[in-house]
Amino acid sequence: MTEPEKCAEGNLVEYPHPPGPEARRAMHALTLPLPSGDTWTRADYEALPEDLPVRLSLVHGELVVNPRPRPIRQRIARRLAARIEDAAPDAWQVDTDVDVLLDDDELEPVEIAPDIVVYSADHDVYQRPIPADLITLVVEVVSPSTKRKDRRIQPALYAEAQIRHYWRVETDQTAPAFAVYTYELDDATGGYVATGVHHDRITATLPFDLDIDLKAVHER
Repeated sequence: MTEPEKCAEGNLVEYPHPPGPEARRAMHALTLPLPSGDTWTRADYEALPEDLPVRLSLVHGELVVNPRPRPIRQRIARRLAARIEDAAPDAWQVDTDVDVLLDDDELEPVEIAPDIVVYSADHDVYQRPIPADLITLVVEVVSPSTKRKDRRIQPALYAEAQIRHYWRVETDQTAPAFAVYTYELDDATGGYVATGVHHDRITATLPFDLDIDLKAVHER
């Protein structure tokens, strides 16, 4: 882990990998309150303002900073979420960039915001975060600054929280060609196993019936 960076108020922010130039520029002007103890609690995290110039995650009690996504990444996430939502039965709802609670440990909680979340319609949309046991699918759209996180760190956290399905979207910025990699939780190992690589279309029956034209998702 790299050396933690200090915010304007002097509290430490841990990075799982060296922060890029966008995150560093945002950090120069970022002021955050101090956590209530040696590590960040859920209450500390959820009290932070929602309009910060960076994306924040809470990983094992450490505050992790990432830059806000580029428009192309947001566009892909928005289009894919809309198509998943169109296919979703009434029992499920779909949102983007919303906090999910992966681990409610008192000292080392994990609360992060995936690019796309498919979760139970029983959850009150006025309440945050969304508990992991109400989530059936999370999707991450990979960008140059999030490759390690989306390919290695986040899937491990989602699997530990027993979220059944994970999709990773590779764009032409991070791979030779646009593709959606789909995974399902293996109950025997507790990790994800690959179920497909999709370039032009996703046709699947899990987590529910889906038939998505991917060209319309990533065309500029």
